[in-house]
Amino acid sequence: MKSFAKGALLAVMAGTTLGGAAARAEAPRVTPLYGNISAFYGNISPFYGNISPFYGNISPFWGNISPFWGNISPFWGNISAFWGNISPFGTPQPPAGMISPQWGNISAFWQDTGNQWAALSGQLNGLGDRPTRADLDPIAGQMQQIVDGSAAFWAGAVREKTGKSFEEGFARPILARYGIDPKDGASLAALDPGRRAQFFLEWYDGLMNLSGTDRVDHWMKTANWNPALTQIQGAGSDSVIGLLDFTVADAGLQDSVTAYKGTSSFANGHGSAVASLMIAPQDGEGVMGIAPRAAVLAYNPFDSSGTASWDDVGRGVRKLMESKASVVNASLGVAGYTLHPDWNKTFGTLGKLLQTNPTIFVIAAGNDGITQTVNVPWSAANPQIIVVGSVDPNEQISSFSNRPGEACLTGLLGLCASGSELKNRFIVAPGELILVQDDKGSTVRMSGTSFAAPMVSATIALLHDRWPWLARYPKTSTDIVLKSAKDLGAPGVDPVYGVGLLDIAASQSPLNFSALKWYTRDKAGNLKPQSTGAFVADSKTMGKWEADGVAFYAFEDYGETYRDFAIPLSTRLVGQMTATQAGKQQRFQEFLTSRFIDWVAAGKTGKGFTAFTSTAPVYNPYGLNMTMSVAPRVRRFGYRQDGVPFQTALTFASAEGTTAFSMGSGDGAVALGGAGGFGLASDYEGGGGANPLLGFASGGAYAGARTLLAKGVTLSFGATRRNPRRDLRDLPLDQVMRLGRLRDNTTAAQTMSVAWAIDPAVSVSAGYTHLDERSALLGTQSLDRADLAGGAQTDGATIGTEVALPGGFGFAAAGTLARTRTANVQAITAGRGGILTSSYEVALTKTALFGGRDRARLTLSQPMYLERGAIEFTGMEVIDRQTGELGAVTHRLDVSGRSRPFVAEALYARPLIGGAAEASLFGRARLTPGVNPDGLPTLIGGARLRLVL
Repeated sequence: MKSFAKGALLAVMAGTTLGGAAARAEAPRVTPLYGNISAFYGNISPFYGNISPFYGNISPFWGNISPFWGNISPFWGNISAFWGNISPFGTPQPPAGMISPQWGNISAFWQDTGNQWAALSGQLNGLGDRPTRADLDPIAGQMQQIVDGSAAFWAGAVREKTGKSFEEGFARPILARYGIDPKDGASLAALDPGRRAQFFLEWYDGLMNLSGTDRVDHWMKTANWNPALTQIQGAGSDSVIGLLDFTVADAGLQDSVTAYKGTSSFANGHGSAVASLMIAPQDGEGVMGIAPRAAVLAYNPFDSSGTASWDDVGRGVRKLMESKASVVNASLGVAGYTLHPDWNKTFGTLGKLLQTNPTIFVIAAGNDGITQTVNVPWSAANPQIIVVGSVDPNEQISSFSNRPGEACLTGLLGLCASGSELKNRFIVAPGELILVQDDKGSTVRMSGTSFAAPMVSATIALLHDRWPWLARYPKTSTDIVLKSAKDLGAPGVDPVYGVGLLDIAASQSPLNFSALKWYTRDKAGNLKPQSTGAFVADSKTMGKWEADGVAFYAFEDYGETYRDFAIPLSTRLVGQMTATQAGKQQRFQEFLTSRFIDWVAAGKTGKGFTAFTSTAPVYNPYGLNMTMSVAPRVRRFGYRQDGVPFQTALTFASAEGTTAFSMGSGDGAVALGGAGGFGLASDYEGGGGANPLLGFASGGAYAGARTLLAKGVTLSFGATRRNPRRDLRDLPLDQVMRLGRLRDNTTAAQTMSVAWAIDPAVSVSAGYTHLDERSALLGTQSLDRADLAGGAQTDGATIGTEVALPGGFGFAAAGTLARTRTANVQAITAGRGGILTSSYEVALTKTALFGGRDRARLTLSQPMYLERGAIEFTGMEVIDRQTGELGAVTHRLDVSGRSRPFVAEALYARPLIGGAAEASLFGRARLTPGVNPDGLPTLIGGARLRLVL
């Protein structure tokens, strides 16, 4: 698609009419909007003169506004997001002897070389009228460093491509063209700043032609585009672009171009340059097109003089419309006009063709630097048009670009209706020093509105590829491009920039996220729209769904039609936590506080490190032993903490202690867990693994009983319930509106277990737990009530053991294996067989570790892990992308875990001052890199000093 070095850089000239003044008065001739192909720098206009692309009078081109690195080009760092799935070095990789296939190495080279050139340019600009040898010798030395550094990095690539040395195959020809001798600083000083900037740009382009990669150019950031976006949108595969331009002679583009017989087959590079910005393949060679897989239908209206009549143009327009092009790019026009009135006459000859083939026309504004003052008669039957001007990389209107002014597209009687001004159909795009293909298989740089227009045309091709039915709605398509533009100049639509700057990414995104809606089916099968109200991304348990690609489709309406957008399902899922303005820091602090309270309180009862702080007998006349326990309530972050900050437990026991009944409010999981040695609420919630099913239902009222079945064998059973209310008081308004829509997630669990004391030091237990979630799936809810309307039911089996070891040591272990099932009437369901989860925790405790009454505990836990299973999500989406027909579609996704999570914790507490104070230490480490089910930091720790009053 390209050959090695191309010397001449091409620039726009003011649009020139070749037919002469007399001919122009009778029948204006149409010209390509860059005039004759001419040298980038010549006698007519200097590089930094009237059509300066971004040099101006202030600073050189290569420096603060370098289009290739730094602030203007953001692509060196974020490589994967920029490139997407394609390799930036093409396939196959560069052969041996060429540069290292590491984009970072190229970036580092240009960073260093660019800095050297910036410093050199600064010195040259500071020279007086008569520099001395002492001034020029250091400049020569720096220039030689640039040449030598380039040779060291690129010599292998030059030899591979040309069979010559770096000096002979690359450096000498370019240096000679500019009269530069690296050993003579005077040769550089003799060039004006514009000429020097031109040299360095050509040096850059020539070397980058050897890189074996598609070229990153400055316009990509300005227009907010990258090749990854094109891949996501389909690359234009199902789109057809009409090209009204010179014949495309570049061999690398011709496979995608169907050329109709036009006025002539005359080629001068203009057609290839325009086409390359639209369809050049992403193949590791030269220019990248915005819609590289689009088909191009080309018609050449120009004769051998390089001009065309309006009759020629009209025949081309008819041919392209008859061939079903949904957008036609016309980088041509008449000097002195932003939009010539004869476009109205041309369209007027098409009759019924305009009704049957709703083609959009993208027309370059022209390069005279004028503001249109003449109104244009315009028929209501004319097709949709977008007129495109040019801006530089600083988003300033190009000095050569024509502007819309306050000219109007007038209707009947020459009246200008509100909104009919040309500026409402005028947009700007990058058009200065744009890297394009030429007819010789190489790359050159050109300037002009001719090269801004194809960026708009290719953007429409992406729209019509992703949403093919939009091709039947040309007004909607043009409105999307115009309304998504970035506002420039005076606020709103203005006579210089029109609607503003083309924003390709914004055009492929919703115009108004808050207006999106999705559809669900009720039990009767009827479609029900759901307003987004908007989305949250707060799911922890099911957060991995987003990474695995589960999406729902939201729709944005545009009158008669719409667009659908695939949005990660997790953005409407809400987990156990509630986001607040303080974010993770507040959650982190709450977690530590809860753990400290949990731990410090645990030591009061000794065995098991249970959380109840104090237990006292209660008088009663019924002959039963009755005790009351009180402990601090474990704060559940993001939920209302009503009432007193304590939890209570009331226990009735027989005189022999063989039977007991308890009830209370608080950490039911701790009271009913049945697995000895795990007496902290955090053993069941968060990163704990003892029995997460009880943790989901813990926090409200609970009741339980135990009875001795036989010597050493105890039966325990109970139930716990939680009906949490989210705390919305500290949330921003948008979060209140979103989370306020969630249903109450009443969660209940019933459990039964049998424990066998093998001897006084060893016991084992086995239990069963049933968890019933009203509107959630393993703690995750959805903003759309239809998603989890039937909730989920989970059954789990838990086994545990507790061993009292000599020397004050204790060992405990517990693990739970569970299966979750869902109702079939909801949108999100567990697949056939349900979802199998596992969790476990082991703990080693020690009392009197350093003497006295201190205590310590080490734990290793595997929080709940998805062992096997799938979710099925049924949503409304487009089932026929040609017509836009909607239907119910079910997606099945394996949710088995990829990396098993492990968490280690260490706790220590020691009384001080004879028991009047207590010091505690806490540490926690997440042991599996990249796996973070609870959203906490990898390492956390803290200390606490408490006075005991």
